[in-house]
Amino acid sequence: MPMWISWLTDHWLTVLLLAGIFVAVLYIILDRSLLFYKE
Repeated sequence: MPMWISWLTDHWLTVLLLAGIFVAVLYIILDRSLLFYKE
């Protein structure tokens, strides 16, 4: 089994949390830029 797979199984909660934060920040930035372009 590759190293990164075993690392992911150990840290999947952290990865999910970071991914969630990243998606949320990306969504906010895109949402704000879309609102900015509308005006």
